[in-house]
Amino acid sequence: MSIVSAIKPNSGSWIPLIAWALVIFGLAALVALLTTATAGLVTGGVLAVAALVVNALVKARRTMDRIFTEELD
Repeated sequence: MSIVSAIKPNSGSWIPLIAWALVIFGLAALVALLTTATAGLVTGGVLAVAALVVNALVKARRTMDRIFTEELD
């Protein structure tokens, strides 16, 4: 591990999180308008969990890429 990678923060931008939140809210509202409020809440919850899983997998992939790059150098 180099000194540059040790100092560099791992936290990302808030923009993707806000964008996912807007998409989830919009889709949940659409489902709630077309069906019932309960279905909208369930859809919103499922989409929120899916977005968190995708976000975690993307962060893990970036971390693994960084580790492999440092090990191969």
